[in-house]
Amino acid sequence: MPTLHAIQQDALDALANAAFGGLGCEDFGIVVLQGARSWNARQRGGIQLPHGDATLDLHIAYDEREAPFACDETGHELPGLLLSLADEGDFLACAWARVPHGSPIVGVGVDLASTYDFGDHPASDRFVRLLFTPREHELAPQVVTDDAPLAYATEFGAKEAAFKSLAHPLRTWYRTQQEELAFEVRHFAMDSTRTVRGDARNAAAQAAMERMGISRIEVNHAEVRGMALVVAKALRAPAEDDGGPR
Repeated sequence: MPTLHAIQQDALDALANAAFGGLGCEDFGIVVLQGARSWNARQRGGIQLPHGDATLDLHIAYDEREAPFACDETGHELPGLLLSLADEGDFLACAWARVPHGSPIVGVGVDLASTYDFGDHPASDRFVRLLFTPREHELAPQVVTDDAPLAYATEFGAKEAAFKSLAHPLRTWYRTQQEELAFEVRHFAMDSTRTVRGDARNAAAQAAMERMGISRIEVNHAEVRGMALVVAKALRAPAEDDGGPR
């Protein structure tokens, strides 16, 4: 089994603080490891993540929609521990937050997107036009200044991370509801440099968010070794409007 190396931890701690600090989380973190092409090979018997001067030991299981979640040794989901995984090349990323009951955070998502995929695609290219909305084209220079490939990689990662951040609310929804909620990554769009919404061209994601009582999805991002690292958090609607999962 290859040896994994944690990278840029100071920068990742700053990103984690920007994403989760001040929201009442009992614990949180973001880790990027180099040395493996997927999480699957690391999960037999659990995974260990560097966390400060110690390690965070986790068992990982997958739900019916293939979304990962932290569990105990019997496979039962750990209450209050929100988690997301991503991989890109030989890099692995994990973001997590341990939240108390009633926390405004109901879901966490993370994604790694390589700038290499966008290096040969100027804003006028058909590839970019197909992937991004007019609003995202408009936002790109604000998302990342003077680096179009990183800007587009960040916007692409934001859609993926937003999609992943709804995994826990969706599992909670299906425990009590019979209504099917169907949405895809492409149904999300970056609405500002910090917010993702359901794409107005297809209201599936926005409708699902509203049904689950989610007011918005906020994203924070950083560059890590030529990649965009994006972490998203799904935030519940205010209490008086909250019909979503707890």
